[in-house]
Amino acid sequence: MATARRLTWLGQAGFRLELEGVCVVVDPWTSPHELRAVPPPPLELAADGVDWLLVTHEHLDHLDLGLLPVVMRRSPSVRVVVPAPVAPLVEGRVPSDRLVAVWPGDRLDLDGLAARVLPAFHGVSMEDAYGDGSVLGEGPRFVGYALGASRPLYHPGDTVVTDALLEAVGPLGVDVALLPINGRDEEREARGIVGNMDAVEAVELALTMGASVLVPHHWDGFEGNTVPPGSAVDAADGRVHVAVPARWLPLDLA
Repeated sequence: MATARRLTWLGQAGFRLELEGVCVVVDPWTSPHELRAVPPPPLELAADGVDWLLVTHEHLDHLDLGLLPVVMRRSPSVRVVVPAPVAPLVEGRVPSDRLVAVWPGDRLDLDGLAARVLPAFHGVSMEDAYGDGSVLGEGPRFVGYALGASRPLYHPGDTVVTDALLEAVGPLGVDVALLPINGRDEEREARGIVGNMDAVEAVELALTMGASVLVPHHWDGFEGNTVPPGSAVDAADGRVHVAVPARWLPLDLA
């Protein structure tokens, strides 16, 4: 019998999620990069047996263009979900009949697993940070996903916390929150690195949503843009359970 809810962290913002009998992979990143700080996940986790691949935005550690053809081959029935303005970037790599372009506010049926598409606030570059990407002219380029009809699991991709985010996510009754914690500062922004919420902000968001579990991510990927995962544990101070999963090892969720 399949485990009802299981996650496997793939490093950075990537997760393999087994929810209600459906395998969903979010933002897997396996391709090399000169600043990559951790080894890529095994292809068996990133590309095998995947029903749905969800992409939150176009940055290379979230939309791995080199990986897409591999997933297409290794998971012949996979469907790929991307923000609508990002869809042209995957042409030639994902057949049109296996591509789903989405906007914030959309609802999806992932083979029986309910999913909601939520707004996120990031930036393709510092010139358009920190908005939803609409300033670039084609509509929102950043999204998050809530998976499950009741007490969902939430993956926002890369985002800062805004009133609009709280308005969209607050009523959902999120149970498990997968939140970035690498933060932002003037030094990194001067190098063109668009940041995220930090550990303190992630904990406060989890508490505001009433989540029972916070899984911190996006803290390990690039040299010069890492933070200790224990910073989320310290910020929580026992107020919410913080789970820092071992990379590539499955974690069963109650």
